[in-house]
Amino acid sequence: MRIYTVHVSKDLVPNIVSIKEGFNWLAFMFSLPWAAFNRLWLMVLGIVLASAFLAWFLFALGGDVGVQTIAFLGLAKIVGWTANDLKRQNLAKRGFKEVAILLADGKETAIARYVAIASNRGVNASQNRAGGPW
Repeated sequence: MRIYTVHVSKDLVPNIVSIKEGFNWLAFMFSLPWAAFNRLWLMVLGIVLASAFLAWFLFALGGDVGVQTIAFLGLAKIVGWTANDLKRQNLAKRGFKEVAILLADGKETAIARYVAIASNRGVNASQNRAGGPW
């Protein structure tokens, strides 16, 4: 089981999104397409600028292919570790509110668990950070 944060929009039509805590493998392997797909435009710009600076810096220092590979893998690891946090920040800017932190097997399970808890306790009822009734 993994930890998920559940976010709900404040629009007329409620929208529920869950985001996994931890490392994002898709963002690690496909940084630019992942960031563009998730509309994280500042992240796209940051990746492009960091990659260009890293390539120029390593070329200026005379780094060989092995050094460049290690440096770009390091950049990809940074993107993989920060991707879900940046996605949460983007949701907050778009008006979503973090309403629960849950243990679940997947995104859909986290959403279903939140809906079950919210319907049992009422949407406006106070809820602890773990999302449970304890």
